[in-house]
Amino acid sequence: MIKRIVAVAVGAIFLSGCSMPVPGAGSEKGSIWKSSDSGQTFAVKSRVDEKRSIASADVLSLSFHPKDSNRIYIGTVDNGIFRTSDGGEVWEPIDFPPKKIYSFILDRNDPDNRMFASGMLGDVGKIYRTDDGGQNWREVYSEPGTGAVMTSVAEHPRDTNVLFGGTSAGTMVKSVDGGETWKNIGAALDGPITQIVFDAVQPMALYALIHNKQLFYSPDGGMTWIDWEKEKAKDSAAVSNFTSDSGQTASRRAPENVLAVIPDPSVSGTIYATKQGGLYRSRDFGKYWDKLNIIESAEKLPIRAFAVNPHDSNEVVFVAGNAFYKSRNAGETWSVTELAVDRAVSVVAVSSKNPETIYLA
Repeated sequence: MIKRIVAVAVGAIFLSGCSMPVPGAGSEKGSIWKSSDSGQTFAVKSRVDEKRSIASADVLSLSFHPKDSNRIYIGTVDNGIFRTSDGGEVWEPIDFPPKKIYSFILDRNDPDNRMFASGMLGDVGKIYRTDDGGQNWREVYSEPGTGAVMTSVAEHPRDTNVLFGGTSAGTMVKSVDGGETWKNIGAALDGPITQIVFDAVQPMALYALIHNKQLFYSPDGGMTWIDWEKEKAKDSAAVSNFTSDSGQTASRRAPENVLAVIPDPSVSGTIYATKQGGLYRSRDFGKYWDKLNIIESAEKLPIRAFAVNPHDSNEVVFVAGNAFYKSRNAGETWSVTELAVDRAVSVVAVSSKNPETIYLA
């Protein structure tokens, strides 16, 4: 199976009140930036045609085609869905009924035809599916009332008929037939569900991020949800401080006010959490956490975009403000590249075919 990693901070788009970093000197307007040299340099890739561009679009997600990494799809908050077949040189719009898009999925088994996206039609949150590459969209899920946003939609990494949807009101639903029917599985969740992500190896293990609250873990496909802090509270020794491998004392509690969670695409149980104030890693499905030793000045800004090289778990990248950070030794040391971006970066994606190719959005 082709692996891909996309970091998306949905809460930063429509729920978070975090301030945006001030654009750096010489910043250039653009919604998509591409590096072909492992992050040493980046160039704007936002052209639609001679007269149009998507430079003003706020990008919510970026998905590589599983067979051709030059074919890329992006979902934007207010400007719709776009695709490129040449690595971002030219983008083509795909029609989608709602104006606002909150989540977009490119089906892994049939990416040329089947896609899912969530949006608001009027004031009602909905999920749509297309089976013909975006020419026609069919509504497959609708919220019963107005106001609730379908904040996250996720497709199972192995069985693409299994879908999960989460709302801004804390409702979690699951489909096992490609969206034809749904059932509620989120009674234990409370708050806006801004991300649903899966473990790299265990097919039934997944996570749900509740905005400004906590991360829940499910070992059984969403049927039960574990709040690790409540579990650890049963044993007071489990929440005490400890001496880490580096010899430094650090809290093992889950980080608060998390902006995004990103599972390692190769290592089971390993997951990262980003926030304003640092970058954290858990190696046991989110039960205990260590804080990575990133550059101190980066901790003063919200970290929304983070990714792991699909071919090398020791290589991790993130963006804070106007700087791109890369580590080749699992966060021990970092190289830093200045970015001329004109707004906050919320997505970073490493190509699964060629890891030297990195996209920012």
